[in-house]
Amino acid sequence: MSRLPSLQNVLNATLKTVLRFPLEIITSIAGTVFAIVLNELDYNDPKQEFYQKALMSSSLCLVLFLSVSLFFIAAKKNNILRYITSIALGSLMVLFVFNFHERITEIEMQQFLVLNIALHLLVSFAGFLPRTYNQNEFWEFNKQLFLRILTSALYSIVLYSGLALAILAIDKLFKVEFYNHIYLHIFFIIAGVFNTTFFLNGVPETNNSENPLILNYPKGLKNFTQYVLLPLISLYLIILICYEAKILVTLSLPVGWVSYLVLVFAIFGILSFLLVHPIATETNNLWMRTFNRWFYFLLIPLLGLLFWAILYRINLYGFTHERYYVLLLSIWLSIVVGYFLISKHPKIKFIPISMCLAGLFSIAGPQSANYISKHSQLSRFESYMQKSNQKLTFEQEQDLSSIVSFLENNYGVESMVPYAKNKLEALLKKQKSPSYYEIMKSLGFEYRSPYDRKNDDDGSFYYYFYGNDDNTVENIHGQDFLFTLSNNTDFNCDKCTSIDGKAYSIKSKNTDYGLDLQINQDIIPLKINDFVTKNSVFRRNNNTNENVIQKIENSKYTITLNYISVNGKIEKEKKIISNYHIKVMVGIKK
Repeated sequence: MSRLPSLQNVLNATLKTVLRFPLEIITSIAGTVFAIVLNELDYNDPKQEFYQKALMSSSLCLVLFLSVSLFFIAAKKNNILRYITSIALGSLMVLFVFNFHERITEIEMQQFLVLNIALHLLVSFAGFLPRTYNQNEFWEFNKQLFLRILTSALYSIVLYSGLALAILAIDKLFKVEFYNHIYLHIFFIIAGVFNTTFFLNGVPETNNSENPLILNYPKGLKNFTQYVLLPLISLYLIILICYEAKILVTLSLPVGWVSYLVLVFAIFGILSFLLVHPIATETNNLWMRTFNRWFYFLLIPLLGLLFWAILYRINLYGFTHERYYVLLLSIWLSIVVGYFLISKHPKIKFIPISMCLAGLFSIAGPQSANYISKHSQLSRFESYMQKSNQKLTFEQEQDLSSIVSFLENNYGVESMVPYAKNKLEALLKKQKSPSYYEIMKSLGFEYRSPYDRKNDDDGSFYYYFYGNDDNTVENIHGQDFLFTLSNNTDFNCDKCTSIDGKAYSIKSKNTDYGLDLQINQDIIPLKINDFVTKNSVFRRNNNTNENVIQKIENSKYTITLNYISVNGKIEKEKKIISNYHIKVMVGIKK
């Protein structure tokens, strides 16, 4: 091994990392295995749920274990206690994830992401909790972590690209066939095992007297912050303050998404504040000293704009998860601003600690995003049900439709049953997962999508039956033959089917009222235009699983038209069809 000192160094560094962070390495290997197995499973494999949740648990446990390790290493306590604590807290993470639904909902994924962010923030300060706080050491520790993340990503990308090109070269030059998922599996191994191990090898200790953390401010970071980041932040600030001045002068309401702009500005501004903190008071850095002195004062009017925008939306439409988090971040930002303005010697660790606590605060309990959003929308739903004997305006129906879609998507139609005055039980007996349209119809109202407009007399209409599936078997009992019609081409089939020894030819011809369907010598008029004009289902942007059927009879045939899609224009309360796609079922009367 003496001939390969570099390899020896790599092995020694790897062994040192494994001994320093054993649970983290085991978790990264387990997560990689789960990812590979999950990739190999079929889409509908029942084991997919287990491996997906196991992978999510691994990602949470990895970050949690690192935080616990940094705390116990800084406290210089027994490793056995460290491992017991890690396993106990890790078990809670596993229980949290495996308590999700079989099909993980959007809300559960949101909870997972918030918890993941909170645990990553915990890494930034966990090693400083059991020791005397030093501002410069805290900044240097997080700088080294950040640079290590970037370095790990660079090494991983280069390594993966090189191995992928090597496999491709062997495949093309030597005709060696590899299994289909080899590239993806190599990616999982490098991202899961190599990247994690490489990163952990560079994690500094926070309480090591032999190798202390000494502030080293990179010149490149100073130039980037001073000449790129701060000017952009200043430009953004000018735009937002000018917009606030505009709404004050015109006495207009702020647009809904201005709250996101203010939050983005504030977060990037705080990031800039953290980046320049070690050199912000230097006398030769006038630009940075000015930013450091005035940043939090300039945030105060923007906080007013932020609260105005989000509270106005909450007052109108209640809480949703997105509005909850905007309000929570607004409150957190206000606390941060107040702390840095009031405190004579503010500590920058307050920022990640307070944000971590805010994230944990929002995940579970009666104050969580999920609980408050659910009960806010249920309360609004109940208030509409108390008006069930009244005729709602278009805007009220549209608002109720948005509430129904929110509750059905996130909590299921069952959540609405106790408030619906026995109007949904019959529907649930027929269907386990009814659509928004069917729910609103059972409640006695019409579903209005966010794209619907009050004056539908002018504009266009679109209908699509998404319950149509080419991969299903249809029951056409009582019918003799089935075919499809569209207005783009005339249907012409000579002797296309034979029933009881009699041949049938089928033709269609477009007319002013729809089309004429000719079966042998018999012509049956299909008045499609009048049917579409009179039927309210054919309206603006209506994607639905409500199946629209038109029946026509004469002395010889029963014809059933099953509408798949229709679109066109609306002029003077009359619908003018541009395109349609219809399944036609014909029954021969005996």
